Amino acid sequence: TCLAGALIFYIATGNVAIAIITSDTSLKLSKDFEVHACDFAQIDPMRHVPNAEERLAGISFHPGVAVENLPFEDAYFDAVSGQYALEYTNIPASLEQLHRVMVPGGKAQFIIHHKNSALIRNSIISLDEADFVLRKTKIYRRLKHLVTAQVVSPKFAETAGSQLVASIRSLKRALPEVQAVGGGQILLGTLDNIQRLLNLRTETGPIVSLENEINVAETDLRLWVRRQKDLLECAKDENGLSEIENAAQRTGFEVVSRGVQYHAKTNVVGWKLVLRRV
Repeated sequence: TCLAGALIFYIATGNVAIAIITSDTSLKLSKDFEVHACDFAQIDPMRHVPNAEERLAGISFHPGVAVENLPFEDAYFDAVSGQYALEYTNIPASLEQLHRVMVPGGKAQFIIHHKNSALIRNSIISLDEADFVLRKTKIYRRLKHLVTAQVVSPKFAETAGSQLVASIRSLKRALPEVQAVGGGQILLGTLDNIQRLLNLRTETGPIVSLENEINVAETDLRLWVRRQKDLLECAKDENGLSEIENAAQRTGFEVVSRGVQYHAKTNVVGWKLVLRRV
């Protein structure tokens, strides 16, 4: 529990939801917290969050800031938090910086990806779907091959069209089995995308415009795959959490508590680690 007027710092704030919750809580409880939030990405919440001026009042955002190199003076913050954040950084370097910018006695609380969480299981299922789309059906490449050919003979159109139809049918056949294990979003999204792109074929003029749309759709999926692989790599088992605790203690933190964080009492969402700056 932070005292009124406390300076609170969120690392790797991402979509800024947690920072907003803290700001709202501050107003409701008349705590007058000063909230800061950083992210290594060039976040711009004032542009992307609905009703930003009202909802983000009292929050200072710091885009392009790495936790390993914080631009704040020593002993500046009373409390630090991060949800699915610390594990994506160079953990020892980040802990050193957080220890430096926190006041003695200040607490840091982190939610860290758990290797056995529902989020991780869903990510594995979805990665298999994405692999099926990109590597096995090659549906985006087949669509681009069909619509960007400069010279289209009847034979070419028949062959390329048959290959695309075969990819679409493969996705549809795979869908029930994937949905049975809790997946299907990637396959459904791909089918919708293909239909949208085929519709664009009759609406757009230059071939290059449609080719760009296909490239964007495929690139977005590949970037999503990269993010999911990063997630899986960063998720921690018991040993991984212990390594973070040991690094924190070497830096000068005391481990206050650690354990599994649940949603609805049964669904694992991550590890919860609470540290005190000694």
